[in-house]
Amino acid sequence: MHTQPDLDPLLGFSPYRLLTEPDTVHQRMREEPPVRLVREESGFTYWLISRYAEARQALRDPGLSNDPRRLGHAVDTDNAYSPMANNDPPHHTRLRRLVSHGFTRRRITALAPRAEAITDGLLDTIAPAGRADVIADLAFPLPVLVICELLGVPTQDREAFRAWAGRTLSTTAGPRTREERSRRLRAYFTRLVAVKRASVRPDLAPDEQPDLLSALIVAQEQRSSLDDDELIGLAVLLLVAGHETTTNLIGNGLLTLLLRPGQLRLLRDDASLLPSAVEELLRYEGSAGQSALRVAVDDVVIGGTPIPRGSVVNIGLSLANRDPEAFRDSDSLDVRRDPNPHLAFGHGIHYCLGAPLARMLAATALGALLSRFSGLQLAVATEELRWRQISILCGLTALPVFFDPVRPETSGT
Repeated sequence: MHTQPDLDPLLGFSPYRLLTEPDTVHQRMREEPPVRLVREESGFTYWLISRYAEARQALRDPGLSNDPRRLGHAVDTDNAYSPMANNDPPHHTRLRRLVSHGFTRRRITALAPRAEAITDGLLDTIAPAGRADVIADLAFPLPVLVICELLGVPTQDREAFRAWAGRTLSTTAGPRTREERSRRLRAYFTRLVAVKRASVRPDLAPDEQPDLLSALIVAQEQRSSLDDDELIGLAVLLLVAGHETTTNLIGNGLLTLLLRPGQLRLLRDDASLLPSAVEELLRYEGSAGQSALRVAVDDVVIGGTPIPRGSVVNIGLSLANRDPEAFRDSDSLDVRRDPNPHLAFGHGIHYCLGAPLARMLAATALGALLSRFSGLQLAVATEELRWRQISILCGLTALPVFFDPVRPETSGT
């Protein structure tokens, strides 16, 4: 039987609706089947998965490809900096195994003191003023500077790198401008890899190297299965994907808390809730990505619904994370929620390798803001806030806040 798609201008591939009209969207989805064929006003047709069990199944199904080149012109298929994120086994398996040798939990844990010091330095700058833009003053620079530490970007390059990253991630630039900036970023990492290769210590194992790029170079030389394009692409991927996700998690997360004073108070009173609060913010507002796009390379069946080969599949991660069958009081933010098996970072072989870094940075930033600044509140009405959208990610362009000014000598650093 031929399945006719529903016309659905509400969702499309826009995460913006989920952030600005969550009640409307989630209520609408609960009235619909968990797997259904949807047509946008543009005519683009895809299968939308909106429930937790079906989303989890789809994320693990080998018949659904993660390679955006299979999507044709349906979405942005730029693969210039995503050799691992946008490939399937066995290529993805090989790259992920190599990266995992250097991108270890131990390395992320070792970064925590530097992340705290960088956070304190950024907050010291704004403390006396009693007002700030959390995006420009903290949520944007913090992940850039910490990722510089992780990759081993020389200290003298970091301020320029910070400005450069901002231009590369800009949403106002056209495709040609973004392509040129991406090319320049790759050229920088090409030079940096050459410098590090000349000084790397091959007698040390990858996880003993001083930074991630050195670790990947050693892994490359020991295993001869990672070419330079892949190595450089991984570095750019970490900067772009890791930076944007973390910036949104800090900014969107703080806004979510400011709009829920009771939850904010719980977190102020008990800092041990920070890890669970970060998990709940990931579930609740979807900073890590509102959806995951796949292409059916085989005929598959998800939740009892046949999806034919060649179909585009939109796995609604944020929709699944609000499924009342999977989460009690799913539309309520609960910083004490436990367990919290959300799908914000995906599931299965494409589970986000950078998840520990994003979690650590978000907990560091939010914890420091709440512990250092009393009287924290929005400086504008919520209607005045503006959002930027990059692919499946959506975040604030600015988050103006007021707080009680702190004199430099009592700022705690």
